[in-house]
Amino acid sequence: MPVVKAFYQDPFSPTLFNSPPLTVTIEQMEFIKKVLDKACSDSRFAEKALVAITRILTGGSVAPPVITSISPNTVVLGSPNFDVLINGSGFTPESVIVFNGFDEPTTLVSPTQVKTGVNMSVWAAPAVVPIMVRSASGALSNAMNFAFTSTALFTAQAKSEEKILKEEKK
Repeated sequence: MPVVKAFYQDPFSPTLFNSPPLTVTIEQMEFIKKVLDKACSDSRFAEKALVAITRILTGGSVAPPVITSISPNTVVLGSPNFDVLINGSGFTPESVIVFNGFDEPTTLVSPTQVKTGVNMSVWAAPAVVPIMVRSASGALSNAMNFAFTSTALFTAQAKSEEKILKEEKK
């Protein structure tokens, strides 16, 4: 079963998300804007970069959301569409579920639960894909895997688990 790796994790994220907020003067912001205007080929990109840099410098510590479990965490191909419930902490109305690298429509159930629907017509082959949650500040949670299995593979896994349980009872 192929495994899809989670998003690239920036090695500087722990430093940036755990740094204290800084005070940036108007003059410093204007200087940063001038540098970005010259360095960036697109003025819209320069504006977005300025917003990101400002957030990094003045935002202070940002705690990423945490995923503790996913329910369900596996599904047999050909099943009907369903909702996947993600349990954890740090979820807000602005949280977004990132399913296999794509932002999904997300419903906040509570500060410890978010959910999204899974369209099964998109999945044709067995796969293991990462699920993460992104906060409004852009911090990504840990990744947990979700598996799409074929009927034969699912049956083989179920029989294997059943055999293990029978042996444990002996």
